[in-house]
Amino acid sequence: MRLRTIPDRQAEVMRSVTATGQKAPEWTLRDEALLILDNRGAVLDIAREVSRLMRAAGIPGAVIGGVAVVLHGHVRTTKDVDIFVPPPLGPLADLLTANGFAFDRARRAFVRQGPPVHLVLPEQIGPPPKEMVEMEGVTTVSLADLIGMKLRSGSADPLRAQDLADVIGLIRHHRLTGGFARHLDKALRPAFRKLARLIQREGSGT
Repeated sequence: MRLRTIPDRQAEVMRSVTATGQKAPEWTLRDEALLILDNRGAVLDIAREVSRLMRAAGIPGAVIGGVAVVLHGHVRTTKDVDIFVPPPLGPLADLLTANGFAFDRARRAFVRQGPPVHLVLPEQIGPPPKEMVEMEGVTTVSLADLIGMKLRSGSADPLRAQDLADVIGLIRHHRLTGGFARHLDKALRPAFRKLARLIQREGSGT
């Protein structure tokens, strides 16, 4: 996997997401600026810390899920941190434990104080990401990889409607067209193009 650094942007968006999972209020530009200055956000803090620990230990993991969606520009609430890590899980589990996290069997997550951390295996998301990027101090996946993960999951499981909603939100935010499908696995391209067309029609009122 390649690692690319994206200049810090939209930190205020991530900090508007609460650790409680409650719906975030509509922030004004002034509110967002104050949030940047305050550097708040328990979810973002945990994502940054785990990213830093993985980088220092040479573990090739990446933050995915809701945190990645928000970092890529689609504002929605999230209350946990999902980490993709190739097997074996032992090194990252040991690293988290050594830094004060304890495994909660009931929640199937590592918990310290604040948002839980879930470890996600390749079989849960499909093919591993092709590229990792650094955004706001967080190691995450590229936009194409994120959309691919979400589209694959949402298309395969009707109960994963949030994943398709994330794809729609990312398409709208980045104003993606069907041409973006070339960055996705071939099997996902028809579904992406269909969504992109529907969103374009919605925007044009046709």
